[in-house]
Amino acid sequence: MPQASIHTLLKVHASGGALTLRHPRWADYESWSHLRRDNKEWLAPWEPGWSDSHITRITYRTHLSRYKKFVQTGKAYPFHVFYGVDETLIGACNLSHIERGSAQSARLGYWIGEKFARNGFARSSVEAVTRFGFETLGLHRIEAAVQPENLASISVLESQNFTREGISRGYLKIDKVWRDHVIFAKLSSD
Repeated sequence: MPQASIHTLLKVHASGGALTLRHPRWADYESWSHLRRDNKEWLAPWEPGWSDSHITRITYRTHLSRYKKFVQTGKAYPFHVFYGVDETLIGACNLSHIERGSAQSARLGYWIGEKFARNGFARSSVEAVTRFGFETLGLHRIEAAVQPENLASISVLESQNFTREGISRGYLKIDKVWRDHVIFAKLSSD
């Protein structure tokens, strides 16, 4: 089974500038917690709800421990997305729920802070992580779920040749309500 290390690093160029994607580190905590806090309202319509305890040092340390295990076992690959030479944290792009054996699949999730939106950063991050999934991890299928009204995210996925497969009813609980999501997928052969 192809694997990557906890030190996986991806470098890409977006229309808005150079990006670096790498696994989260303890040194990222301050930037990450500020970015999450500052973008809570921006992200709320699209993400499962979370309280302020989600962005504490203790919770972040727990996340890092879990991420390390996921990468070591090949179950998930979380990436923070950094912009420019000063490596400003602007979002995240993750492969999770990785299945091996006959499935060879993963789920894709991503977000970019409002201040950095509409610069091609989500597109470039999705492209880099998808390429990593197919070329490095040897996956066959990567899927993403998007609420039907999230036109920006749908545009990102369609620009990366993800195919709309249908609606998954009550897929995720967003703002205490089970929401339908459009399922998109891309195959290694696409």
